[in-house]
Amino acid sequence: MRQRSHLLAGALIFSLAGTGAIAGCSSTEPSGPATVNVILNSNPTGKALEAIANKYEAATGADVTIQVLSEQQMRDKIQLNLQSKSNAMDVFMTIPSREGAMFSQSGYYEPLDTHLAGADASYDAEGFAPAAIAGMKVDGETTAIPLNVEGPVMYYRTDLFEQSGLQVPETIDELMDAVKTLKTDHPDVTPITMRGAPDVLAYTFGPFFHADGLDWTSDGKANFDDPRAVKAIEQYATLAADYGPPGIVNYSFNESDNLFTAGSAAIELEATGELSVLTDPAKSKVAENVGVANIPGGSEGSTPTILSWGLAVSPFSKDTDAAWDFVEWVTNPEHQLEMALAGIAPPRTSVFENADYVAKLRSKAQTDWRAALMYILENGETEVGPVGSKAPAMRKVIGDGVDQAILGQSTPEEAAQAIQSGLEPLLVEPK
Repeated sequence: MRQRSHLLAGALIFSLAGTGAIAGCSSTEPSGPATVNVILNSNPTGKALEAIANKYEAATGADVTIQVLSEQQMRDKIQLNLQSKSNAMDVFMTIPSREGAMFSQSGYYEPLDTHLAGADASYDAEGFAPAAIAGMKVDGETTAIPLNVEGPVMYYRTDLFEQSGLQVPETIDELMDAVKTLKTDHPDVTPITMRGAPDVLAYTFGPFFHADGLDWTSDGKANFDDPRAVKAIEQYATLAADYGPPGIVNYSFNESDNLFTAGSAAIELEATGELSVLTDPAKSKVAENVGVANIPGGSEGSTPTILSWGLAVSPFSKDTDAAWDFVEWVTNPEHQLEMALAGIAPPRTSVFENADYVAKLRSKAQTDWRAALMYILENGETEVGPVGSKAPAMRKVIGDGVDQAILGQSTPEEAAQAIQSGLEPLLVEPK
């Protein structure tokens, strides 16, 4: 997930203040608990949610205590509360695709399906985009409510594409042809940049792996022994080694953003949340020449990863119904629209289609960004890597293996074999 996070999901460059489009608080006035203790990430999603939470306090008279922490501090604090079964935490942010299996097995999530079934009709519990709510489920059970949505897209220099007479590539094969042309026509510019750091590589490697219909696992076994996995590694490694920047095996979103905004890269494969950085004239030399498109795909079309931060209820809360009351209020359609107008890409299709929200997306980059996110909402792959209680370790195994191919220390076939053998013990779940 972008671990600043993977999910600094979409603080857009346009100004969103003073719209007057949203009421100050929900039309529903919940009874509210006496106290709600909430732990949030200090990313834009968490900060936007904090503003909504303060309105809940004013509307209900509840005493809402909010801790907004850096991601690692947040994870440590949440883990401590859950492991000790402390009732000092009622609600917390989570990424189920990352820690969901481990938390679910440990009994760290209050199941939310019953709460959703009893939600007020105005909550529109069925209104979340299918891929967004699917990313909140573990073994079919809803563990959290999505707060935002993001996925990898292709950012590209419109000026360089125009100068080279290039069409925007829709397939990986077309992408390979495009970087060859860019390398010839613009030798002072790196043709492409993307993730290479092993802990985070799976996020942008996933669309290559899934391009021809391959899943990370089948029946609990890794699928890196499939020829399509070898093909994906070869494609990704070729792009990185032959057309990427030196040291790409250390690249996450920050390094790629810096290269692109300096005008030194023609293409960047990165999360939708980076649009604000790439199009900010104060930060980017190429702000006026940024294009956005679906990440290229294969025979199955574009297969982007989808990620969402979720808001979960601790099963050790003194009052889980009261904690859910808070979650329901802050994630209703009205308040998720308010968060969207504050720059957070919304997980509800209705909010994406809201006229006030659409009106804020004025530039071509923004409208293309919205179209790419709409595609992700409908078609995104919710698994950033193999699912299991050791998900972070499994993603690193994948990253390490692909990096060996990028560095030329393994052939794609050897890398696939190493990943397959490295994943096998990690996929065995404790009984």
